[in-house]
Amino acid sequence: MLEKALLIVSDKFHTFATRKDVITKSELYHLLNADDVLLPQSKKIRLIPGQGFSQTIIDEIITMTKTSKNAHFFDFSLWYEIPKRANKKLTHKHMEENILVSEPKRTSENEFIMDILIDENCEMMRDHQTGLHVQGMLLVEAARQAYLAMMEKFFMTEEQGKYYFIFNNLNVDYNRFSFPLPSSIRLTNKKIETFNKKRTDTLTVLELLQCGDVSASVTMDVTIMPESRVANMENRLATQSVNNYMNSMQLNTANYIDYKEANNA
Repeated sequence: MLEKALLIVSDKFHTFATRKDVITKSELYHLLNADDVLLPQSKKIRLIPGQGFSQTIIDEIITMTKTSKNAHFFDFSLWYEIPKRANKKLTHKHMEENILVSEPKRTSENEFIMDILIDENCEMMRDHQTGLHVQGMLLVEAARQAYLAMMEKFFMTEEQGKYYFIFNNLNVDYNRFSFPLPSSIRLTNKKIETFNKKRTDTLTVLELLQCGDVSASVTMDVTIMPESRVANMENRLATQSVNNYMNSMQLNTANYIDYKEANNA
């Protein structure tokens, strides 16, 4: 039988861990190995994984179920159910700690679901963590990765070659704070229109779910185009921008020289 549960968060969320029934990873390690703690003898304490953990730390905690002296007082079953992170190809990330979502699952023709999996060492948290809640821009990045992972896994094929995702519009509505608790993202495709081999237009709504509520929703209007076409467009616009800027600088310099000459006359 289970007497109670503890939510475990990473050490960077230590201010959130001042709540009742929430402890940090370091505090968990102490409970698992210390001689000076009182633990229930007849009922196990369920350990709920919150946010902030790398796969290495998750594996380390699971290993401690077999090696720590107090492991038999705890129920670790939920740690074995943490889903696998989406891979680097799906999320367009180079470093695993920056991947914020699990592999997407299809729940209907146009709907998909995945978990949010925050590693406290990710690029969005490396500097500092402010307050008790998960930062809003981190949620936007999680939504962006969720969209890419869904499209890459279920809609893109190798026959299409290399391609770019161009974000035309990204609109975010924040409804409530999101905290380092178990969370997920629900994606609903509103439109996927392929006009020809040169472009595909998509419109997707992503809802960030926590405790049964929508903490934030993101609407993404994205165009997918072949890499070669985007590269040509990018090169042309880059050259045009440099020329426009340099012409402007030369005009400003000429005006400055004229001003100095007039004042020295």
